[in-house]
Amino acid sequence: MPTVHLSLPEQVYRELKEYASEMGIQVTDLIKMFIKEGVDKLRKEREERMKRSLQRSTELLLEILHRVEELERKISERLEAIEGDIYMLKASMHNVKKRISKLEDIVEEQLIPVEEPEFVRT
Repeated sequence: MPTVHLSLPEQVYRELKEYASEMGIQVTDLIKMFIKEGVDKLRKEREERMKRSLQRSTELLLEILHRVEELERKISERLEAIEGDIYMLKASMHNVKKRISKLEDIVEEQLIPVEEPEFVRT
């Protein structure tokens, strides 16, 4: 087992010795107990920090997921609107092409010289 050597101020040592005596244990055992309690406390605090950090990360990820879903919904709605607009534009273009074709036919008829029939005189 590893050994640790400590240098303590006399007042601290006397206080530790007094507590150890009240508990019926040696000073080294009291120091081991304090160290164990301190390490346990630090471990629990670290676990709590990590748990809080994980909780914050989870909440942030859920918020991001919610925003992504909202954006996806908006994009889907906008895409549907754009597709509707495209359909209407295509229909309008089809009607415009038909009208242009009719106008071309009318203009073409007007440009073809019409020969007047010769009157037959009898």
